[in-house]
Amino acid sequence: MDDFENLIADVANELPVIEGPIESETGFISLYRNGRIYLEKNNTNRKKKVVLAEEYGHYKRTVGNILDYTASGAWKEEWKARRYGIEMLITLDDLLNCALNGCNTKFECSEFLNVTVEFLEDALIHYFNKYGTNHYYRNYKFRFDTESIFVEPLNIYG
Repeated sequence: MDDFENLIADVANELPVIEGPIESETGFISLYRNGRIYLEKNNTNRKKKVVLAEEYGHYKRTVGNILDYTASGAWKEEWKARRYGIEMLITLDDLLNCALNGCNTKFECSEFLNVTVEFLEDALIHYFNKYGTNHYYRNYKFRFDTESIFVEPLNIYG
């Protein structure tokens, strides 16, 4: 099973996930509605993985109908779901593993982590907003920017 299949199995333990021609019927590539997650079946598993994580974030964190992005508070609710999905799919340990395997750019990291480049960009923005430019974790110094992640070991004895 690939990453998406594992994620869909985990999420389906809590609520139904339905794949179908969602985009042609609604104009959206995914939806959380009435206790179900709907995914566009024609997307790649990589794309479905990141939208599933975000829709699961809507189930876990957001309230109300936010399909109208011009409505007050809709973007705030959208970002709650996106942050939940980010922390679900890309942890600091994942970013550390990525960097320790020679991946630094958003393109290398997105390939390594099997997420879309756009999702990785949002993850870098999220962690930058959460921790700032520099963050110390597991004896490593993380340096975040919108294009890349750099990790360097801390010399705790010197």
